[in-house]
Amino acid sequence: MDSSLRGKIVGLGKRVRIELEDDLVIESAYGEFAVTDKAEIASLKDAKVKKKKTDTASKQAKAVVSSDGSLTVDLHIEAIPGGTSLPKGQQLQFQMDTFRKVIRENISHRGRKITFIHGIGDGILKAAIRKELDEVLALGCSYCVGDPAITIVSIR
Repeated sequence: MDSSLRGKIVGLGKRVRIELEDDLVIESAYGEFAVTDKAEIASLKDAKVKKKKTDTASKQAKAVVSSDGSLTVDLHIEAIPGGTSLPKGQQLQFQMDTFRKVIRENISHRGRKITFIHGIGDGILKAAIRKELDEVLALGCSYCVGDPAITIVSIR
């Protein structure tokens, strides 16, 4: 999307805070804006962003690796770190983002099998995962249907 909004960067962190010309402050991800003022580019190069000291492994989905190299990932919202604090309307998207991240991290491991535990429930997560596998990831992955509470993905 193109936009002619102009502003000044007023804060850096996980997201960038930008004060627009009309004094409205917005937050933006790092790839969503372009800096065109040379003075601001120079000040950004000198800026230091403080990173929180957190254990990155605790924020990722817990994948259990078996002796044969296959992974098991539980996509229940309670099993994903940070999932329980989400509103109901965002939980499916959060689970799908976790699914995509695990696939993306393992797509280069040919032959690897990943078991995603999604549960039985209403079948919404299972349907979303299988639709993504059929429509987006069909060239890199295949899956087999067995137990109704899991989907086993094979990386090609």
